[in-house]
Order: sequence, then C-alpha cells, then structure tokens
Amino acid sequence: MTDLVENEVYCMDCIEGMQRIPSGTVDLVFADPPFNIGYQYDIYRDELDDEEYLNWCERWTHEVARILKPDGTFWLAIGDEYVAELKVMIQRAHRLVLRNWVVWYYTFGVHCQNKFTRSHTHLLYWVKDPKRFTFNAEEIRVPSARQLVYADKRAHPKGRIPDDTWILR
Repeated sequence: MTDLVENEVYCMDCIEGMQRIPSGTVDLVFADPPFNIGYQYDIYRDELDDEEYLNWCERWTHEVARILKPDGTFWLAIGDEYVAELKVMIQRAHRLVLRNWVVWYYTFGVHCQNKFTRSHTHLLYWVKDPKRFTFNAEEIRVPSARQLVYADKRAHPKGRIPDDTWILR
C-alpha cells in the first residue's frame, strides 16, 4: 500500500513517488517533464545526453503506465526535440494508445535571435484501453462556424469538439 495521501503535493523524485502508488489506481496523469533543452533549473541539469534522457523517460513513463487504471488517461506535454521518440517509445514499451496529438500554440515563447521563436508545445493524449476511457465531450463543446456563420442544419446543436490546435494568448 502507499503512504501518500490524496490531494497533497509532494516534492520528491517522480519515479520514487510513483513507485509508492499501487498499480492500476490512478485515473489521470498529466506530465510536463523537463524538455532536456539546457534550461537552467535550481537543482536539475536539463542537458543530459540523448540516451540518458530517453532512459530516464522510459523509467518514469513505465511508472505512469503501471499506476493508471484500466480506463486511465495520460497527458504528456513535451517539446519538439523528443516528441517523436517518446511517442514511439510509449506505444511500444508501455502499450498505451495515442488518442490525439494536440499542438498548444502560445504567444509567450522565449525570444530568439538566430532562429524562429518557438510558439508551441506538443500535448500527447494517451489511454490504456481505446474502447474504455473517459472523454467528456459534452463539457468541452464550442460553437461552430457551421452554426454561427452558416446556420447549417448538419451542425451539432450543442457545438463541436475543439480542434487539436489550442491557442493561448
């Protein structure tokens, strides 16, 4: 069993913390790990060699897959540098199923002088079972152009599911 308490924040190594959680008990995991792009944190060196970074990712994503309930959901926020490798690794090593690859567009990226300023992050939306998961479509519907602009009768009366590009200004 676990000595962790629900609805508490713990400051510890993520792998050690998840190892204290029983298997198959978590509904939702959202992870925003270091992107391994050389960012200066207080105590974490965000500049590992590729193999070391990907090995660490394999270990913590293993724990995520282990603690998720059979109908659990996992969201991963990650940058360009490793998104492709993590997508393939999570599918193959942990057998999670990718439901969506969302691009989160923002206008507050770090100013660059010698390349284009990054203005997005990838959000990978995973489930354990593609036939059994929670997706609250009715709670996230938005008005559609079919409804508002064209009065198209084919439009869903409660709106549509949002796009897979999210804009934050």
